[in-house]
Amino acid sequence: MSLCGKVLLNEQEDTGDYDFSISEKYMTTGFQNTFGEEAVQIAFTAVSLIMETYPDNADYLQTFQYIYPDGEVIDFWIIHDQSYYTVLLPEEY
Repeated sequence: MSLCGKVLLNEQEDTGDYDFSISEKYMTTGFQNTFGEEAVQIAFTAVSLIMETYPDNADYLQTFQYIYPDGEVIDFWIIHDQSYYTVLLPEEY
């Protein structure tokens, strides 16, 4: 299944040494409800963009936009917390 919209990674504010290839990952209910069936694929795409863009210097906070074909934009974040990361909407922080 391909995504309806496009995931855009915003430029990180700081550099770090966080590894987003870890296996423990979480997704908030708000993120799941907002993106529905696309939630897992959006999260996977976002993490892939982090690892591609910042392979050795990813900060703990990564911010994104999901842009639907009709122009609607929804912001979301991924926060790394040592042994896991969480995908969430900014208002859930």
